[in-house]
Amino acid sequence: MAETLTQVKQKPEVREALAQTGGKPKITAQTKDKFWFGTHILVLLGCAVVWLLLDWKWIPLPQAQLDLLQRATRAAVFIVTVLAIAKAVSVYAIGRIEDASTTFTLRRILHLVVGIVIHTIQILLTLLVFAFVVAVVLGAWSRAKRPRVR
Repeated sequence: MAETLTQVKQKPEVREALAQTGGKPKITAQTKDKFWFGTHILVLLGCAVVWLLLDWKWIPLPQAQLDLLQRATRAAVFIVTVLAIAKAVSVYAIGRIEDASTTFTLRRILHLVVGIVIHTIQILLTLLVFAFVVAVVLGAWSRAKRPRVR
């Protein structure tokens, strides 16, 4: 029975021979990957438009809401950038690996790292603003409690 081309390529000795002769295939993005890259670019352009509208004060909002929307837009830009980088790593770096179990493990590790980075961005851009306010309030409160020495 004749073997198909994919069956022949799966043999370790054939893969080693192809690697020695420089027969490495060029990694290209599939259609669904190109769709995601395009979506990331569109979201980044949308965030840029919102940022400019807020910066030029074309949207009449109080300053507190403007600051909140600017922080949210900045967070969205950072998160979309992280997701685009993760997709590029998944397609172009992890996509070169032929072993299915290694590919699976590396993609899981990539998803873990992306989750940690996104969570860190969320903490840095939202909670630290409130932490600064709390620190100022506690500092003012602690000064009010101390008796003054003359």
